[in-house]
Amino acid sequence: MNNPYVVIILASLLIVFSYIFTQISKWTKIPSVIFLIGTGVGAQFVVKSMGMEIPNLSQHLGLLGIIGLMMIVLEGALDIKIHRNKLKTILAAFATSVIILGATNSLIACILYYAQSLDFMTAFFYAIPLSVVSSAIVIPSVHTLIPRKKEFMILEATLSDIFGIMLFEFWIIEPNIGQTHFEAISWNILISVGVSVALSYFLVYIFLKIKTEIKFFLFLAILALLFSIGEYLHYSALIIILVFGLVLNNTHAFFKGFLKKLIDPEKVKEIRHEFVIITNESSFLIRTFFFVVFGLTMNLDGLFNARAIAIACLVMMVIFLTRALNLKVFIKSTIFPQMLIAPRGLVTILLFQKIVEHYNIIPFSEAILAWVIIGTNLIMMIGLISSGSSEEDMLRINATDGSSTDIDYDGENLDRTENKE
Repeated sequence: MNNPYVVIILASLLIVFSYIFTQISKWTKIPSVIFLIGTGVGAQFVVKSMGMEIPNLSQHLGLLGIIGLMMIVLEGALDIKIHRNKLKTILAAFATSVIILGATNSLIACILYYAQSLDFMTAFFYAIPLSVVSSAIVIPSVHTLIPRKKEFMILEATLSDIFGIMLFEFWIIEPNIGQTHFEAISWNILISVGVSVALSYFLVYIFLKIKTEIKFFLFLAILALLFSIGEYLHYSALIIILVFGLVLNNTHAFFKGFLKKLIDPEKVKEIRHEFVIITNESSFLIRTFFFVVFGLTMNLDGLFNARAIAIACLVMMVIFLTRALNLKVFIKSTIFPQMLIAPRGLVTILLFQKIVEHYNIIPFSEAILAWVIIGTNLIMMIGLISSGSSEEDMLRINATDGSSTDIDYDGENLDRTENKE
């Protein structure tokens, strides 16, 4: 592996195979993450069978995860349109992401409490990685759903990522002298949201004023810088990425009154289009290497341990039962296939690695982690395949008549508007 040409050949082949996996995923509804992890596991077997040692790539996995999280949240934010007739969807996604995260985390903590003989507060902390829906998998997987369901799932998954990471960061936050934990968390939220909104307005305005051709990766670098500084200081810096994407994609909602004069709608449309292309391509690239490296470095010892499989099955039962009950309360109509779309992936792995690094302890068996990730993705696949034909028919109808239809969860036509800004 010391030969740089060999590294380039392998990296190029991974990208080609990842593209093929993405196309297969569109046809079969099998999440591409399954193929990518499988590729990594297969590579691990090949390397070990050749008598070679797998290098320690855990630091690279963490770095890929952080960059991937940024790009995927930005990708999701750039896919969300804010309108008054979508307020119900936005509020439902916000409420479900918070309540499902809290309820799921508490119940999984109970499982770990009894199965791992931990005290409950430690079990609650260890359960956070298993409680977060992966937007890295949801966003590229829900393209066949009707627009309203797709937007709900993208928004809910993105918020689940953000709230899950916030909960994790709040748990390890160290209050200043003379400050309670509640005060530290409250100030953290206020500062994170306030700075995110102010910076997002400023960055969008500056971005529209830059005349040079080299600017997109400059702004991605600035966003990465702000995100990293915020995370280093234990603030919820992921909000900066989310708010920036929302502001850029919804200038009609954020730049009103005298602020409207500061932007050119045509230029905004052009820049947003290019930004979407760059984020989509970057997210695809990082997802590819992240999940392959995860499969390559996964500890396969005890993967078929009956106890680990049983705990993973209990965790998945909690995930989907809690999800179904909560969605039924907030949506009050058809909850299929949304109730089955709760994959675990990038954030789950990232937070698991953070616990290992921060406390120098493995919180639970990696076999449990692997089976929950694989199992939740397979269940999502079943949901998408089962609902595929009716969803695709609806999308085909919309594409044929040239309109964008807001469909309520019970299938009622709520609003029909032309596809325009």
